[in-house]
Amino acid sequence: MTPDFVKNLQPEEGKRLEFRDTEERGLVLRVTPTGNKSWSMRYEAPDGTMRRKTYQYPEIGLARARELIRKLRGQVAEGRDVIAEERKAKDDAKAEAAREVLSDVATAYFAACLVGTQRIGDRVRVKAPKTLAQEERVWKADIEPKFGKRIVATLTKKEIIQWVDALTGRAPSAGRAGFHLLRQMLNFAVTRDIIPMNPAPHVAVKAIDPRTRWLTDDELRKIWALLNDIEARAEVEVSDEMALLLQMMLLEPLRASEVAGMEWAEIEGDVWTIPAPRMKGKRQHVMPLTAPAMALLERARQIIGDDVLVFRSARSGRPLHAASIGAAFKRIVEHLDMPRATPHDFRRTALTNICGDRIGIPRSTGKLLLAHADHDMTGKHYDMNDYLGEKRRTADAWANLLMGIVAETPSDGGGKVIAFLRKQA
Repeated sequence: MTPDFVKNLQPEEGKRLEFRDTEERGLVLRVTPTGNKSWSMRYEAPDGTMRRKTYQYPEIGLARARELIRKLRGQVAEGRDVIAEERKAKDDAKAEAAREVLSDVATAYFAACLVGTQRIGDRVRVKAPKTLAQEERVWKADIEPKFGKRIVATLTKKEIIQWVDALTGRAPSAGRAGFHLLRQMLNFAVTRDIIPMNPAPHVAVKAIDPRTRWLTDDELRKIWALLNDIEARAEVEVSDEMALLLQMMLLEPLRASEVAGMEWAEIEGDVWTIPAPRMKGKRQHVMPLTAPAMALLERARQIIGDDVLVFRSARSGRPLHAASIGAAFKRIVEHLDMPRATPHDFRRTALTNICGDRIGIPRSTGKLLLAHADHDMTGKHYDMNDYLGEKRRTADAWANLLMGIVAETPSDGGGKVIAFLRKQA
């Protein structure tokens, strides 16, 4: 018997074929009518029962099968029943898993997320630190207090539904976040043979209404004025760093974490290149810096003066956190007595104006500036252009409009914008 012989063996319809290895006593190759190939060896257990130990091909090749059969013969000679031992070990593992509590599963799940083994599949990736931090908050706040000490195998669909309903009554987003994380953890438990099936693969959760909030000219004007007013900022506890960051987010409408992590090394002239790891889509993004944005950078260098970070937190020395940005903007909105708004609404505001009658740039071009996900597979994987020219025209048009709004003057191509910003400084 040779590796090529085993590889090239073809099944015969209606027959199960068996071939004995002449080199290793007891080793048999079996070929089913469907073409499945496996190695086997029969042996007598200490109680007289005949057993058959099998290994699958091609996972186990000829050379490895011979090694395993030699080892098996030695174990049988010692009076051992290998198959019975394996069954007992498997049963013991299941019994141990049946006593495992959800906190143990959560610990293993979060560890797996760090290396990308939290679920089965060839597209599983390491979870982003931001995503992992959010999941850990959901675990600590809502799941651990309720189910942390529970044996996983005892969880029922009914009690999970009741728990999700209670969370949803508090906030729809809490119900969705809690359930989705618990479902992931239970699926993880299934893949680790802790439970045979997920007790709640499908539970009704309240859909979150899509946000449609965008800022009016009057709201933009009031927000910008407050960010430029030292006394007003102090009243709502908004630092200089935070004010500059929020203004930059309005001018360069990317996500909070992407702007907050801006580093001086990423800026060359009037071009800002954001590395892939800091982008939501994990693809490098080239962003034009408009004249007002460059003026803001001058102020940031004067006020913050950090050699690495543009918007370094004076308290932590690290980038301003997305939660802190959201909390600061919430205080601004409440102080100005406006309807609820978030910093992420800056992006909706920018794109609505960019694509509307005021500027009239096509949505496809506006999305390039905002680094929106490209769901077209050809564009995503084959088009490597950065479209800096199109982005620059879009960014300049938006900055010119925005500065005209906040200065309560018609847009003039950027000249008055620089004078306005420097006057505020």
